[in-house]
Amino acid sequence: MVDIEDIPPKLRWEIAAKSASSIPVAYDLFFRKVLGERYDEIEMPIWTEAGREVGRLATALWLPADDAEGICETMAIASKILFGPEFRGEITGAADDRAVSRITECPVLNRAMEVAMKPDRILHACEVYVKSAVENLNPRYSHRFERRMCAGAPFCESIVELR
Repeated sequence: MVDIEDIPPKLRWEIAAKSASSIPVAYDLFFRKVLGERYDEIEMPIWTEAGREVGRLATALWLPADDAEGICETMAIASKILFGPEFRGEITGAADDRAVSRITECPVLNRAMEVAMKPDRILHACEVYVKSAVENLNPRYSHRFERRMCAGAPFCESIVELR
């Protein structure tokens, strides 16, 4: 008899993460048709809660969140845990109370592209998720996007800085 333990842990994680990154795209594709304009209003609290989960993960795993660089590091780790190994990002600059990070691959964007969904449909959800995550990691810091792949840029660029 085959058991879950027969499947290597890394492969189980990749399968689970791909499923997790598919859920927001599937919800958008099907529920937006029924809910119309109300879809975004209903979906945003879910992304806010996902951001809160980043804060809980950081606490449970003792991840850094005392400064901008630590927040960016933790965001990358948590996003990889929640959405999978396709997530790719790096810190491109950090000084004092400000850090710049770059995301070059996003699992949720990848799933959207696979089903030919307009990538800008995930833009607001991502913004809400990251804003909530940063606030839950350390409320003294804020976040803003300078560039976004789902808006046509070759990468996402984020700035986390002291308020």
